[in-house]
Amino acid sequence: MRGRRLVRSAPKMPICELGKASRDSLSARFAEGSEKMRTHLGCSGLVELGNLSQDTQHRLEHIEATWLEFVPESVSLEVRHVQPDDRPVLPEIVREMVEFLSQVTDEERAQVVGGTVYYQDGVKGQYVRVKVWKGGSLTISWARPDYTHASWEQYRSQPVSVVPEPYQRLNGKFSFEGIPTAADDVRELLERTAGLYSEGDFEIVARVDRIEVVLRDVNASVLPLVYALQVLAKPGSLEGEIGVTSFRAGDLDECCRFTFRAGEAWLVRPALWQSSPEGE
Repeated sequence: MRGRRLVRSAPKMPICELGKASRDSLSARFAEGSEKMRTHLGCSGLVELGNLSQDTQHRLEHIEATWLEFVPESVSLEVRHVQPDDRPVLPEIVREMVEFLSQVTDEERAQVVGGTVYYQDGVKGQYVRVKVWKGGSLTISWARPDYTHASWEQYRSQPVSVVPEPYQRLNGKFSFEGIPTAADDVRELLERTAGLYSEGDFEIVARVDRIEVVLRDVNASVLPLVYALQVLAKPGSLEGEIGVTSFRAGDLDECCRFTFRAGEAWLVRPALWQSSPEGE
């Protein structure tokens, strides 16, 4: 069984529209809001500066900056709420961070608590971390997804952050034991989606005792699919993996994998940053 979506943008299909054999159980639990809604600015974060003298605080308050500002109440550098969109952002953020830190004395810099400012470049698809370490060292890192140092969280339909639904790109292969009509349920979920992209295809093979599915750049909604698989599959039979990336530039911090082992679903997030600068 092979499919390719023909509808460029179709409405979400409620779980209860799946095949008769699984309709009641599938409609029982997939709650609205399983996907965390996240609205983030292009730049976010803060840096705690620790104990500063009144003279140092006075100097920091008078630095003219576009992206960062000194907040005396918390003795920290924070991202401004109003952010311009007509400047080269990353060079400005780094320049301002260096200017603020240069006004701190050597003795005070040694007591800096530290913190992080993140910048998401939606055009180039870059996700950048500007990190001030304890003691005042400054590093700039570009996100590099690394699944060899990934974090694992068992997925039980709790709210999670993933790539926004219209841009989800699904790749992977999974299989499970289930009734033959379960293949039609999976097909219908993949074909009725809120996605925006028509490329990609999938293949479904329904055998006597097992259903196998291969996804290749499919623009479909992952969370309803994962939940449906958990309901359709015979207990302990679901195996495989679905990788979630994005059709648009960026979204690196929300890419992930859903891994299925002995019927259990795990949300796997790659490490994006080294824990400390190389050589330290």
